[in-house]
Amino acid sequence: MQHMETPAARLTSLDALRGLDMLIILGIDALVYSLYPLYSGNGFWKIAREQLGHAPWEGLRLYDCVFPLFVFISGMAMCFSHLRRMDSSPLRLLVKIWVRAIVLVLLGFFVNGIVSWDLQHMRFASVLGLIGLSGALAGSFTLLCRGRVVPNMVMAALILAGVGISQYCCGDFTPRGCFNARVDALLCPGVLHSGSFDPEGPFCILSATALCLMGYSAGRLFLNMENAVLRALTMLSIGAVLFAVGYFLPIPIIKGIWTPSFVLCCAGIGAALMALLHLVIDVAGLQKWCLPFRVVGLNALAVYLLVHVVDLQALSARALSGTWNLFLRPEWQRVANAAAALLLAWWFCYFLYRKRVFIKL
Repeated sequence: MQHMETPAARLTSLDALRGLDMLIILGIDALVYSLYPLYSGNGFWKIAREQLGHAPWEGLRLYDCVFPLFVFISGMAMCFSHLRRMDSSPLRLLVKIWVRAIVLVLLGFFVNGIVSWDLQHMRFASVLGLIGLSGALAGSFTLLCRGRVVPNMVMAALILAGVGISQYCCGDFTPRGCFNARVDALLCPGVLHSGSFDPEGPFCILSATALCLMGYSAGRLFLNMENAVLRALTMLSIGAVLFAVGYFLPIPIIKGIWTPSFVLCCAGIGAALMALLHLVIDVAGLQKWCLPFRVVGLNALAVYLLVHVVDLQALSARALSGTWNLFLRPEWQRVANAAAALLLAWWFCYFLYRKRVFIKL
C-alpha cells in the first residue's frame, strides 16, 4: 500500500468518474431509498428507486453497472500506471500486479466477514478479490503484448466468446442451471453469495478480465490520440457501438453471471461516460464542480473499506437520532440519517484529501 504526496499524472475526469461511481454505493442509494416513501407517487422517484436496485435476474439497471464500471476504470488506470513506470522491468511490474491482487483478495476476505478459514461457512469470493484477480490477469497479458491495443481487444473478444459459448451451450441462464453455477460448485470453496452461484466467482473473474482489458485499451486510446476533442468523440462512438452490440447480442443481459452482453453494455456505458466527462472536465477545463467526486475517487479503496467495516448509518443514528427527534418527523429522520452517513463517508475522504494522503494499491 502506497501513500502518494500528489496525485500527479492523473486524468481529472478519471478520478471524478471513479468518485461518482463510488458515491452511489457509499450512500446515494440509501438516500434515494429513504426519500422514495415520501414521493412514491412521483414518476421520477419511482424510476430513481428502481434504477438504484439490481435487476431481479435478467435486465440492466444503473445499479448493476456500478461495480463493472469500477473494473473498466481500473483497466484505464492500469494503462496510465504502466506509463508512469516505463523504466521498471516487466518482471517487477508483473510481481507488483500479483502482489496487489493477493492483497485485494485478503482484504476481500476481511470485508466479507470473520476470516475463519472455514471452508463450509466462510465466503472466499469477493468484490475486491474479483477486482484484484481480473486486474492481475489483464495486466499480465498487457505486459506480455507490450500494451498494444489490437492484441488486448482480440484477447477480450476471445474471452467473451469463450464465456458466451460456454454459458449458451452448457447452461439454461437460470440461477441454478447456469454454467457459472457448475463452475462455482467445482472451483469456489465456502459459501456462495447467491446460494447456487457467486457473482464474484471464477467464471465472472474471466468476464471481468475482458472488461478490464477493454478499459486498458480505452486508456491507450487516450494516450495515442493527440486531438482531445477527436479522442472524446471517438470514445463516445465506441461506447455507443459496444452498448448496441451488447444490448442486441442473443444472450441475456445478466449481471449475476457477467454474461458477455452485460459486459459489453457496461464497457459501452463506461466509455461513453468517460468521453463526456473528459470533454467537460479535461478539455473544457470545468474542473471545480467535480471536486466532491474527485475527493472520493482519489481514495476509493480506503472509503470502500470504511463503509464495509463500519456501519456509518448506525454511527450517525447513535450520534444524531436525538437531534432528529427534536426537529424532524419520523419519515424525515430516515432521510436525515442517510444524508448524514453519506456526508460522514465523504468527509473521511476530504480529510485524507486535505492531508494529501492518497491510499492505493
